[in-house]
Amino acid sequence: MTKKPLTSEELREMTEGLNRVAHNLWWTWNQEAQEIFQELSPRGWQNLYHNAVAILHEVSEYELRVRLQDPEFAGCVREVLRLFEAYMADQHTWAHEHAAALRANPVAYFSAEFGFHETLPIAAGGLGILAGDHAKSASDLGIGFVGISLFYREGYFQQAFDANNWQTEYYTLLNPKNLPLEPVLTETGEPVVCRMDIGMSQVAFHAWRANVGRGVVYLLDANRPENEQHFRDLTLRVYGGDSTTRIMQEMLLGIGGVRLLRTLGVQPSVFHMNEGHAAFLTLELIREKMTAGKSLPESLSQTKAECIFTTHTPVEAGHDRFSPDLMDYAMHRFRTQIPAPFGELMKLGRVNPQNAQEPFCMTVLALKL
Repeated sequence: MTKKPLTSEELREMTEGLNRVAHNLWWTWNQEAQEIFQELSPRGWQNLYHNAVAILHEVSEYELRVRLQDPEFAGCVREVLRLFEAYMADQHTWAHEHAAALRANPVAYFSAEFGFHETLPIAAGGLGILAGDHAKSASDLGIGFVGISLFYREGYFQQAFDANNWQTEYYTLLNPKNLPLEPVLTETGEPVVCRMDIGMSQVAFHAWRANVGRGVVYLLDANRPENEQHFRDLTLRVYGGDSTTRIMQEMLLGIGGVRLLRTLGVQPSVFHMNEGHAAFLTLELIREKMTAGKSLPESLSQTKAECIFTTHTPVEAGHDRFSPDLMDYAMHRFRTQIPAPFGELMKLGRVNPQNAQEPFCMTVLALKL
């Protein structure tokens, strides 16, 4: 008996379902979903870094519809879509039973890198893999999770060997349209744009949304036409540039990340700093509280109560230090928005608060707050 062909409505629903799955990183830890995209284009799967979104762009709409008329393949697709929808709608997770409050008010998890999958190469190593695994585990547990990081449009360098067998490095420009990302838009379909002061300038940034199962990670992007080129390049490469670039990247991550969450109406139950790179978020929280009329001691106490800090890099390179002059330069305008002496804020990043020449350490700031 011949299998009845799929109707236009069934084809549309399955195509839309595949696009939803491709734009959620859930497929990166579900083998059945990966096999669906691999089967659509085995060569593309290999050449396009196992990228589900790129596969759907590679395969024409006509070819996809033809493939979906294969009963066996269509059955596999239906099963993957069923698994995905069931996962997303599951009301019997660990958090439902043990941590309902964390679903209503999520953890805001700040990290300079997230290592999800080779499709999105915005991580340098272990710190990013740790952050990516935390995001995936939070999704499986049903914990409310909102990540904050930067969208590095050239990612982290890749390695090759030249004709003389010397190791070389190269970067590949990432196109968000071919990645499991969505632009963060207003109700009218325009990009959500936030602003902050860095140095003597106002820097604008927008964001991309990476769906990670039930959670979400927002990637801040300063590559906007109204910014000067050196500010646009703050989101060029993972850990790229000198100390000036680094401190500005970390201001964008910490201060900018808090401002994006406020703009989106997200009310975190806790701010989790994964390494000291994101610790400037504490200064933004202090600024908010002091602007609302709190004293500095009150603001410090309340900020400590809503922040968590974890570090896994005991080596010197894992603890950023900035000179007093660089801090003064990078925070020239931002610090005027905090009604407290800048010297008092500088003490928060020093082991010896009385030593005005001691560099400002991001790890010390995170530990104190």
